[in-house]
Amino acid sequence: MTGYINSIRESNSGLEYGFIVGDDGNSYYFDGNSLAGNQTMTECDVHDEVEFIPARKVAERKNIPAREVVLIKMNGNSSKIEEKSSIDADEEQKEKKDIVKYFKAGFATHLNKKYAYEQCLKPDSGEDIVVNKISKILYVSRLGYHVIDQRSRYQFCVAGATEVLKQYIRGKYEFLIIMSHFDNEDWQQKNLIVEREVRKRKEIADRRLLVNFYVLISNAVNLRSEIEKVKGGTSSAVIPFAFKEIIDCKSKDELSELFVTRFSEYLYENNMLGETTAIDDDNLLFGDRGKIADLIVSRCQMKSNSGIFGLRRSGKTSVLNAVMRRLERNGVKYIKIESRSELENLDSWKTALYDIARKIRKTVLDIEPAEGESRGEFAKRLRLNSTEEDYEKRPSYFIEDVKLYCKDEPIFVIAIDEVELITYNTAKTKTWKDVEAYCGFWGALRDCGCALIVCGVNSTINEINTISYNGTQGDNPMYGRIINCVDSSATYLPVFTDEQTKIMINTLGGYSNIGFSNVYTEINRAFGGQPYAVRQFCSYVFERVKHLRKPDELYEVSKASIENLLTEFINSAEGNRLCETILQHIVIFKDEYQMLKKIALAPENYRQLKGEELNKIDHLQKYGLIEYDSNTYYISFRIHSIRDYICKNHSKEPLDMTNEERRQYVQLNVANCERLLKKYIRD
Repeated sequence: MTGYINSIRESNSGLEYGFIVGDDGNSYYFDGNSLAGNQTMTECDVHDEVEFIPARKVAERKNIPAREVVLIKMNGNSSKIEEKSSIDADEEQKEKKDIVKYFKAGFATHLNKKYAYEQCLKPDSGEDIVVNKISKILYVSRLGYHVIDQRSRYQFCVAGATEVLKQYIRGKYEFLIIMSHFDNEDWQQKNLIVEREVRKRKEIADRRLLVNFYVLISNAVNLRSEIEKVKGGTSSAVIPFAFKEIIDCKSKDELSELFVTRFSEYLYENNMLGETTAIDDDNLLFGDRGKIADLIVSRCQMKSNSGIFGLRRSGKTSVLNAVMRRLERNGVKYIKIESRSELENLDSWKTALYDIARKIRKTVLDIEPAEGESRGEFAKRLRLNSTEEDYEKRPSYFIEDVKLYCKDEPIFVIAIDEVELITYNTAKTKTWKDVEAYCGFWGALRDCGCALIVCGVNSTINEINTISYNGTQGDNPMYGRIINCVDSSATYLPVFTDEQTKIMINTLGGYSNIGFSNVYTEINRAFGGQPYAVRQFCSYVFERVKHLRKPDELYEVSKASIENLLTEFINSAEGNRLCETILQHIVIFKDEYQMLKKIALAPENYRQLKGEELNKIDHLQKYGLIEYDSNTYYISFRIHSIRDYICKNHSKEPLDMTNEERRQYVQLNVANCERLLKKYIRD
């Protein structure tokens, strides 16, 4: 059925919804979940024409729900351009491409301005004047506030791009504006934290705001000098404005000029290619990472266990964060355990179980410690079924307690990150370098009835039936009980294809006015499709060529530049650090690591692998370090920089040397022995 959007409104929780008048004259309700494909409520306007599927009318509801809503005409312009016999296909495509829609300046029709000003804005701060001024050149669709601590309340608004910013934003997109007004006019370091916290709010995350920048309006006297310190960093660019300079603008043209000038100074200066922290925004997930998160959520809903394994910096924690966001949206309760901060330094694995049970109880009850409340007082409010001393005597209490705490939860998820820190053969602390601790801890988690998500470098948790370590043996309680993050025998977290790499580096590079459209295949091949390695190299490239950019033109990196900068990067401190990071935990598979070195140092001897040697490359393949053809038995490196790093930092074993190399090796060692012997006799 077709119809048109009659109205769009905003609920008390900040979520947008609307009503469609269908061809049959009935009113149909829709919201973000009703939209087909990747469309969002932001793209919808009153009077837009739509196609949709009417759902079955529910007796108690006045309006019939609409499903699979598709925009077919937006503000009177058809998104399905009709064929024109007088224009050839190329011209028609160009015409379609050139239609760029922007918001109209002003306030969104669903925004209750008076209520929003009273509830959200700080009295006598000038924020109301600033918002009124902004609405003359931008589209203001939402106002809100966010509390960082008891003394710090930040106001924010969501603004839509108008043609004023067409030089920097091409299309109908929204972005975030943070307002920071403090009576003492001092700079607050928290100003640089609040943006990420606001973006995590469900009603903001659902709007899919632009991630490459945000506007900060502040009354701090040294605002510009503080923003200069973070200019050129790896996070979102900050576009700073003082309250006074916006308020002092006497006309719309003057304000427009101020915004355009300030955007030109700051927008393209940050280097988001070099970001090293885990991704916590779906807009920055590339490749199949989002789909993998969806698959894991589906398995959680079936109470199945999932594993997210891969090399260091391969995106494991980013995928785990994406899973957590999806669980939250679906109303599924979960806890996320950080092994490094919560488990690694405990003196007992039984204490670890007690802490996990306590965290589960807190999450199920949805309570937090009150200000000034002691741990004992909070424990009484939690009404825990057992004490820590009980767990020391009988760890199986954990299973009983968790089942009791979660009896009203259809699904509860326990996610544990960096499991290599609590796995017997990779742990650094005495508590976890123990087979009994491993078997007891994971045995209890396996039987507690919760869906588990295990994330880390060490995948032996799922692959070895009988554990043997430091003279002690035990049955692995998790053997074969974890489903890999993707249904593939070749890799854990999959490496990126050329096309996926192209999208990632051109998107992130575009935020800095730099493009890689002519060189993405060479870059992807050099780093084996490992997204972190690719980004770090592209970040290195950006720093070398950024002075060549022009404000009004995307700078495309050439193949000649990539070829030379690749050699420079591999021999640089940054390149060495990257290789060290990637290989940091591979040494846990000692035989495989030795084989990796042999393949790098003596490729002529290990071009083909058969028999027992095949068992030594299992994890190397899964991690995406090497590529093996089972038909020809040929093997090669996927990450050439890793091969070069090994060749620079390791030496061949005598058995892998040529006759000439062995002769030189013996001569060198004989000469060393002679020198040491002469020194010993002399002294």
